[in-house]
Amino acid sequence: MPVIVGPTAVGKTAVVTAWAECEAITVVSADARQVYRGLDIGTAKPSRSLLARVPHLGLDVVDPGERYSAGRFARDAAQWLAQIRDTGRQPVVVGGTGLYIRALAEGLFHEPPLDPARRERLRAWTADLTPARLAHWAARLDRRFAGGGRQRAGRAVEVALLTGRGLSWWQEHARETGAMRPW
Repeated sequence: MPVIVGPTAVGKTAVVTAWAECEAITVVSADARQVYRGLDIGTAKPSRSLLARVPHLGLDVVDPGERYSAGRFARDAAQWLAQIRDTGRQPVVVGGTGLYIRALAEGLFHEPPLDPARRERLRAWTADLTPARLAHWAARLDRRFAGGGRQRAGRAVEVALLTGRGLSWWQEHARETGAMRPW
């Protein structure tokens, strides 16, 4: 499965444009911002002329304010990839959101059902913590916590407190299978 990954303005669109001149491709966008309708400025969404030449899936999927996760992307993208293959076109995953691509390739952990009210209270509590304090809690609750940004630390704290097991345990023992397979 071809995957083109890189930050904004690195030339992913130029690669797709050149490739489309040689082969019938359809792009699956793996971008955490391009998924939102109406967020066209600052997200480097493809131009109308490119969209007319090269079909893209994964753009304008949800409204701003609606939650869209890496897990949902992996499920949606698996369906899009199957649809593309059915048309005989070459699917190409393109984007800069590493977690989306990892979720599609490797899968994410399957967490048990959690109480939404308890989860919301915990999210409100973690939102009030400084990034350093949040990272401290994440490392305390999961010795194998490898760091990352505020969102990753918040998720590690949330999972550990709600399930009684660290995020690293879930990632190792309860992983769903990814949809992408190497050729």
